[in-house]
Amino acid sequence: MKNKTLAIFVILLISVALVTIASAGTENKLTQDERLTLRTSIYGNYVFWTECAGNDVHAYDLTTGNRTDITGNSAGSNLNAYGDKVVWTSDSEAVYMYDISTGNETLIASGRRIPDIYGNYIVYTNNYYYGEDHQNDGIYLYDLNTHNETRIAAVYSFPAIYGKKVVWSQENSSNASDIYLYNISTQQTGKITTTNSSIPESELDIYGNIVVWTESGNIYMHDIASNKTTQVTSNVSAYQPAIYANSIVYTIGDPYSGGNKDIYMYEISAARTTRITNSTLAFSPSVYGDKIVYADCRNNPEFCEGRDIYLYDLSNTSNNLVANFTGNVSSGTAPLNVSFTDTGTGAPDAWYWDFGDGDISNEQDPVHTYLSAGNYTVCLTVSNVNGTDSKLATISVKKELQC
Repeated sequence: MKNKTLAIFVILLISVALVTIASAGTENKLTQDERLTLRTSIYGNYVFWTECAGNDVHAYDLTTGNRTDITGNSAGSNLNAYGDKVVWTSDSEAVYMYDISTGNETLIASGRRIPDIYGNYIVYTNNYYYGEDHQNDGIYLYDLNTHNETRIAAVYSFPAIYGKKVVWSQENSSNASDIYLYNISTQQTGKITTTNSSIPESELDIYGNIVVWTESGNIYMHDIASNKTTQVTSNVSAYQPAIYANSIVYTIGDPYSGGNKDIYMYEISAARTTRITNSTLAFSPSVYGDKIVYADCRNNPEFCEGRDIYLYDLSNTSNNLVANFTGNVSSGTAPLNVSFTDTGTGAPDAWYWDFGDGDISNEQDPVHTYLSAGNYTVCLTVSNVNGTDSKLATISVKKELQC
């Protein structure tokens, strides 16, 4: 126990020493005076957010600068995006999906809430009201290809999904809380943390093998591959973690009440923390590649009702950090082996590859095998003390020819 306490102290000491103020990126205001914005999400070139006043869901195209008002039936709570699709909870306690490429809005499931999406899968939980029994509790997996809903756990909890992994927090037999994982491929469920916390883990997110969450006002992360849990923050009232590749973003300060609050970023590979905003009124961050979006009521500080949506771009660095890479092939039949080579500039000290099929790598020049047919978006994120940059490319894999 003494060694464990010492190790935690060393980790916290290092994290405090590595907090820096963001100076390499640029901040731009995308929209202004959104009413009571509670959640943001970003994927690719699209930014999404909800308004509690009016119960609206909106989208903003970073390429064209065009805004789309999607719907007026949001509950103003969570939303999550993947590819050209965004999911949210409606004011009638149902899960909806909008496809930005087709303009189609779809009711996924009634009596469900708190959805997350990855690829062709959506996960969510049942509606629950205080005083009800828990007989109908469940975490559900919805397949967009088959339109089938599967109950994967008999608990009421807020799930998150990445690739074929679904995670959630669940009370154990000792009335404490742990994090569980369901593998879609094997249909097996297992416990991945044994914190035995009396305070339930909340606000879970997952990317690759890294799970992040809020517990007792601090941010934690767990590496599924190494079975290692790391405390990211300490004694700072941190909330709303979101993860993409090598970056975890979160709010320091209670986003649901008055008081100061700002956005921070933690780089996993370097164990480095950077303060992104200093407005003291920023919250609800999300991250994709080298872009962070968040809500901020700096222009309406007295009541914080009119909230602007901001984008912080880490790619605009002062040290000419540029991500780039090549592959020995860009298409072929499955199984397809691709050798990737980092060709970027600017002296990065960390590499994070997302191969688009649920697998990741921290190698500088990895080799990856695509087992199934499909079009995969490869994302390389490089970083150093001055910032990050990302590069995207597409790998096309065809079905193996059969004689």
